[in-house]
Amino acid sequence: MSIAKDIESLVVDLTPEQIKAILKGIKKPSIRKIDTSYSKRSNAVTQLYFSAEPTPHMVDGTFDMYSQEREAIWQQIKSGVDI
Repeated sequence: MSIAKDIESLVVDLTPEQIKAILKGIKKPSIRKIDTSYSKRSNAVTQLYFSAEPTPHMVDGTFDMYSQEREAIWQQIKSGVDI
């Protein structure tokens, strides 16, 4: 409480010109911008993967061949191909 009273006693003694000078020195909060580039890239990678991912009925062969093809596509997308 003593800090509040000290501040109050200091403010009471200020002239209007001094108050204006203090207010000019105080920075107003600026608008914050949120960086969404990571989110956009992540969404683009996910979208690209699901647009290129084969479905099991599109692959001729066994489930292992399907898994290998799906993994190959995922590795290409993770490496940055087509982004």
